[in-house]
Amino acid sequence: MIEYLKKRKMTKASKKKTAVRLYQIQRREVTMTEDEKKQRLDEIKELVLDFCEEHLNEELAGYALKLCDTLGRKRKISITRGKKEIWAASIIYVIARLNFLFDPENELFLSADTICDYFGTKKSTVGNKATQIEKACDLGVGAEGFCSPEISDALTLVELPNGLIIPKSMLPKPEIVVEFADEKEEEEFQKYMAEQQRIKEREAAKKKARCAEINRKIAKDKDKKKKKKEQDNQLGLFDEL
Repeated sequence: MIEYLKKRKMTKASKKKTAVRLYQIQRREVTMTEDEKKQRLDEIKELVLDFCEEHLNEELAGYALKLCDTLGRKRKISITRGKKEIWAASIIYVIARLNFLFDPENELFLSADTICDYFGTKKSTVGNKATQIEKACDLGVGAEGFCSPEISDALTLVELPNGLIIPKSMLPKPEIVVEFADEKEEEEFQKYMAEQQRIKEREAAKKKARCAEINRKIAKDKDKKKKKKEQDNQLGLFDEL
């Protein structure tokens, strides 16, 4: 905005107003205290967490909060400008894009409409802001620390000693050998592993059910919008008559 105002051709009458406006903008940027910036960041984090509690899991919430902190340290993009709802929606949008949550086949499928409807924002605005965030934070597909290790490893290439380049996920996994003191300890371990497997299966079933519920809601909302549009068109025809 500042660069636009500097380059813009103005009359003498408007130059003074523009100079005052420039001064106000620059003064606000300079006088913004660390406490005010931290408060702003906390407000955005709170919005992000509220959304994650309703739509995402703990792992993805961690990635979103990490991105909040990363943005708070950046100088070339300021979280103090613009609506906090747009920032929160854009941060979620970035994490969703990096983790392929927009893919309907994903267990944690999330649509852009769900994000924007929750925060009351426009998809175009959020999409553009998300792209700005990715550029400012140098985030691309497979960015470590912002997407699951499975995605990161699959999209990260490594060079072997023989010069062959393969995805990190193809590297051989270290073999883990567990030794037990006696049969009782082994039996307890097996019970523990079986319980963990049951928990994992229950979580997977919950995610699948939630994904199906979200898809039904999206389809229902689309159907409502379609019917409303048809009704509006019919009313328009009556008005013309």
